[in-house]
Amino acid sequence: MKRIILLATAIIFITVPQSFAQYLSLGPVGGFGTSWVGNMPGTTKFQPSGYLGVGLIYAKNVHWGWGGQLQVSSEGYRKEDMMGNISMVNPVYLRMPLRAYYFFGKLSDNIRPKLYLGPSFGLKLAESSSMSPYYSDAYMSGASNDFRTFDFGLNAGAGVNIRLVRATWLNLDLGYYQGLTDAVKDPAGNYNVNHNLTLNVGVLFGIK
Repeated sequence: MKRIILLATAIIFITVPQSFAQYLSLGPVGGFGTSWVGNMPGTTKFQPSGYLGVGLIYAKNVHWGWGGQLQVSSEGYRKEDMMGNISMVNPVYLRMPLRAYYFFGKLSDNIRPKLYLGPSFGLKLAESSSMSPYYSDAYMSGASNDFRTFDFGLNAGAGVNIRLVRATWLNLDLGYYQGLTDAVKDPAGNYNVNHNLTLNVGVLFGIK
């Protein structure tokens, strides 16, 4: 994780021209929420999910900005079948959501509401599973390979940027991910897509 963030940061600093750098903000980001997979048999249960990574925003225009993130994201689903057995599958993705931002207010405002929308690409890094029989509180864990290697969808959100000091912003938003590709190797042939709902936080620093 640390190597990924350092590599991404180094590439950005090396390749971004100085004339663009003054409009760039870069910093750590993270989020926590819930994930689920559509069209799966059983009753959907709460599945904690979260991510950590690095975010980047280019905002030269007063209202429009462009950016993205590189993040390691824990997702998946938790289900309860008719017999009361609870099963959980937890894939970990390297995700790259790209975003178009619209900022309300003026550049001089210390609090700026925002909306964003864009595609998100995911590459599965690892996966695990566990099951708890209805007569037991213990979970039996193991490796699995139920999710496909690549995932693609749309990410959207709304939130607010709060100026902490000059050129430093606290980013808060509620984000939603809607998968578009079939995420699970379902023997029944169903089309199962990923869904994520997360509360996101980040601190972005202006690049000089």
